[in-house]
Amino acid sequence: MFVKFLGRWLLVGLLFSGGSTYGQSIKERVSESIGPAPSSAMEGTPDLARVTKQVLAATNQFRTKEGRGELKVNAELTRAAQYFADFMARTDQYSHTADGKEPWQRGAMYGYDYCVFLENIAWAYNSMGFTAEEMARTFMDGWEKSPPHRKNLLDPDVSEIGVGVARSNKTGKFHAVQDFGRPKSQEIVFRITNATDTAVPYTVDGQSRTIDPRYTITHSRCRPPDVRIPQARAAGKQPAGGAVLHPRSGAHYVIRQDSAGQFTVGEE
Repeated sequence: MFVKFLGRWLLVGLLFSGGSTYGQSIKERVSESIGPAPSSAMEGTPDLARVTKQVLAATNQFRTKEGRGELKVNAELTRAAQYFADFMARTDQYSHTADGKEPWQRGAMYGYDYCVFLENIAWAYNSMGFTAEEMARTFMDGWEKSPPHRKNLLDPDVSEIGVGVARSNKTGKFHAVQDFGRPKSQEIVFRITNATDTAVPYTVDGQSRTIDPRYTITHSRCRPPDVRIPQARAAGKQPAGGAVLHPRSGAHYVIRQDSAGQFTVGEE
């Protein structure tokens, strides 16, 4: 994206990365900027620590406005984000894998044991310089208006964040990184026991499974799961397409068969 703003050059670039369930894959969208080469001299260079605080505050304000929970600042995510911002500023490389690592690998490098890991990055340049507030708003405006970046900002299942900002001494560009995470300690672990003498099919997040008689299966998920048991009804409810469960962590469901041969499932 290239914009001429009030007689001065303002360049902004964005790149997106979003993790699937478990945070173990990344899809990237790239946009490129074309314009006059920026000068290394910058007027009004802001306090980058203040920019970071402004981005953190604006992120939580945006999430609150959109009905999402606020994110807690995490030290490991912050170190990973700052490392990568520094790397891109120092090398003038710009991609989620510029350092040869995937985003979640950088998180793990700094000790973050992730369940979900998402990343937004951006760069900005203004020949007249920025205040801290202007720079933070420049990054946030771009992320909020870009559907994939906005999706990361508003992901309902992440709970922690780290932000890093750095300036390239060579080009004068400012690089920003947002790392979002849900730690492994917050994964959802639940059990299903088949107390009947018949194998019972079911699905977890659309994936088909079968639980054999007298067996228990333990599931771990990073996002709230959707469990469906077509042949069973939830205890105390009439069957209507089968039981639909949304387990909390620690839940234990038992499938039983009544005297009429009807399967039921209840939490114990």
